[in-house]
Amino acid sequence: MNNKIFLRLLIITIVLAFVDIILFSPGIYGLSFALQPILFCVMIALNVFVLAGEILYLGFSNTAKYGYDLDKLKDVNDYKQALDSCYSKKSPFAKEIKQAIDQVVSVDKKNRVLIEILAQNNKEHYTALTDLGEQATSFLVNNVRKMLNRMAIYDADMGENLLGEHKAYIDKLIVSNDNILTEFNKLLTEVSQLDDTATDDTLSNVLSDMTDSLKMLRGEDI
Repeated sequence: MNNKIFLRLLIITIVLAFVDIILFSPGIYGLSFALQPILFCVMIALNVFVLAGEILYLGFSNTAKYGYDLDKLKDVNDYKQALDSCYSKKSPFAKEIKQAIDQVVSVDKKNRVLIEILAQNNKEHYTALTDLGEQATSFLVNNVRKMLNRMAIYDADMGENLLGEHKAYIDKLIVSNDNILTEFNKLLTEVSQLDDTATDDTLSNVLSDMTDSLKMLRGEDI
């Protein structure tokens, strides 16, 4: 069971037990004798309802099953947390997950650096350049999404051949992400070399080069 889910169940159980103790200990709460049977029935029903809800959650929730819900992943931090929840040294994809985590952290850092450089130099093309950074991030996390999908359908009973196919597919996604990060590095290098006297043509060339590179990366979409 995922550690977060286990912790959630533990907290709910402790809270319910604590409330029960408070309500039914005469020395603590001091309920009248007439009210105790009614409250007892209400609390029993509440305990059953809450625990039954958690059991259903564990049975049907993707978060409980995989440690994340793919449909709810929105930003870089969400994808990093999803990868973290998958990571285990015993996982057949441990190496690939670790690489993907590093890539997600890297693209997020590069985005922050890009914004800082542009903010300091007050570029007119600020929005267009930051949009490119967001596009690069979007491509990368989309590849991570595909990795998560592929790992979710893997079953150890499938055998070594299918494991090899899954790993080969994920490796291609990792290579694609490396290419995205390489292009992002080129963008950062170009932007860092621009100064306030840079012409519109120079900035347009930077935008054009990075846009073309991203289009090429999109073409290798798996």
